[in-house]
Amino acid sequence: MNLQSVDLRVARRDDAATLENMLNLYLHDLSPFTGATIGRDGRFAYRYLGHYWTTEGEAEGRVPFLITIVGELGGFVLKSGHSHIGQPAPVSNVSEFFVLRGWRGQGVGRVAARSLFDRFPGTWKVAQLRTNVPARIFWLQVIDGYTGHWYTEHDLDTKRWDGFVQTFRSPAGLPA
Repeated sequence: MNLQSVDLRVARRDDAATLENMLNLYLHDLSPFTGATIGRDGRFAYRYLGHYWTTEGEAEGRVPFLITIVGELGGFVLKSGHSHIGQPAPVSNVSEFFVLRGWRGQGVGRVAARSLFDRFPGTWKVAQLRTNVPARIFWLQVIDGYTGHWYTEHDLDTKRWDGFVQTFRSPAGLPA
């Protein structure tokens, strides 16, 4: 596979059903780490998705993306302006990040993450639950490679978050 064929495109409102379907796959994958259970309707609850296409969501820095490879669905990214460590805006946060199993281990996630960071100059936060060791390994490799070792990691154990948060600036956002 040619990694240049990986594309990160903003999801439109009419992509919401596709994104919701993939979000359920993601939440299922995440459930061993979160303890989330499936609802009576056969889906996992995610209350923020519709907010990504509102004026308020846009003001909060929320942007939904689809990852495609030669036009085929490969996953999604949900970006927001939320910060687990209380840093005031502007900050970009990877709220959710998912690559379909068939595309994992091929560099798709790394390319999509780098594309996301390049697109939004400035300060970034990426968080992983303490129990989600595979996610932490992935993000440490991606962020370390992207920044050339220029990031800070926070180990949080609070009511709001139990896990790790990496903070860095996208090189595209560094002053000239």
